[in-house]
Amino acid sequence: MNQSEQKPSQIIREIIGDKERTLTVKDLIDAFGSQSFGIMFIVMALPLTIPLPPGIGFFPAALLCVWAMQLALGGNRLWVPSRVGKWKISQSILGKIETKALPMYEKIENIFSNSSKPEVLRESEIRLASLVVVFMSILIMLPTPFLNIIPAIITILIGLTILNSNRVLLWINMSFGLLALGFIGSTLYVGIELLVTEIIEEF
Repeated sequence: MNQSEQKPSQIIREIIGDKERTLTVKDLIDAFGSQSFGIMFIVMALPLTIPLPPGIGFFPAALLCVWAMQLALGGNRLWVPSRVGKWKISQSILGKIETKALPMYEKIENIFSNSSKPEVLRESEIRLASLVVVFMSILIMLPTPFLNIIPAIITILIGLTILNSNRVLLWINMSFGLLALGFIGSTLYVGIELLVTEIIEEF
């Protein structure tokens, strides 16, 4: 079975399941970059759905932001500085993705594979979806414990709808993204306001 006939989860398992080599960011680009930006959205968002050491989630979120912005601006190739391409990906994180994040993703993938027939998405729709992913990645980078998983899952859903060319679900998921932006943004605003008020009262 060639890669074009495989499900995204099967391709991801094959790449991250190779325990004999240390994966780098460049390896991910070489493996998935020719597939679709949709699958890269999924790959980079998967580790953000599981508990990670403090600060580690910033790096995949930052890469996600850069690549989504590239697509939103009309790019058709993934690019990172050569120094970033040499970043190594921890085997322990890959193991968690394989055992915890991928099983959850496969359930979602099966639901999407049985959805409506594919449609040809307009380039403007894919660019708009990519812009939503930019906002989702920024939300992930913000210090909002336990809420980061929401934009990560929305990013995965957007990636799946791009891969499956499902226009209706793409617009639904983008709407969820905007709702998440409003919810997390307002939560962060209220938290900052309370913190500032408490500091002022101390003085």
